[in-house]
Amino acid sequence: MRQHMLNGRLVAALLALVCLLGVTAYVEVRQDLPQAVNVRNNAGVNAPVAV
Repeated sequence: MRQHMLNGRLVAALLALVCLLGVTAYVEVRQDLPQAVNVRNNAGVNAPVAV
């Protein structure tokens, strides 16, 4: 019985850890996304124009 409870708590702790890591990664990617989009869209602004 104790082993079963311990396994349940271990699974719950691992699930919580995965959720926290996922949320952290999502927040980091979401913060970096506008900067990456701006760099990509402004890449040709200062490029010489072919005449």
